[in-house]
Amino acid sequence: MKLRCDLHVNDANRKLILVSAPNESPAHMGLRLAAYLLFWDEEPVMEAGAKNPALADFEFLPDLMALDDSGTIKLWVECGTTTMHKLLKLTRRLSRARIVVMKQSERDALRLRQDLRAQLDREARVEILAWPAEAFRDWTESLLEKTEVFGEAGGLMLNLVINERPIVAELKPL
Repeated sequence: MKLRCDLHVNDANRKLILVSAPNESPAHMGLRLAAYLLFWDEEPVMEAGAKNPALADFEFLPDLMALDDSGTIKLWVECGTTTMHKLLKLTRRLSRARIVVMKQSERDALRLRQDLRAQLDREARVEILAWPAEAFRDWTESLLEKTEVFGEAGGLMLNLVINERPIVAELKPL
């Protein structure tokens, strides 16, 4: 699956091509695009490769990241399912970075928060953002191979028109 995105958000324009990895679900791609839009003002890097100097000491890659002016990771975003092992390593290695996990439902987010409390000593370092009921389904149904997005995004809010379909969602932090 491939999404060719023409994005007009927060008074700026960008083009983005999202190519799914083998076995990557449309839901995961939808979460990745939503994360990109939510963190638009951070100038996120979607396809961070192992050759990126900021990722030199990591054995895994983020779904999305943002760097500060010195090239240090300031934002690491995971979308959907991620392991406790990975989150444990991130909380230890990225002491100054914001670590965010995006989930497609509040139920999934609550389950992750419970697991984090039980298994991580620094569970508060991991922010979890959950889509409100029904909104994620509407979001993924709006995405097409050629996707045009207009509107505003940031913080927890998406106020967008996607392929002529309005989407307004406020993600819930858990």
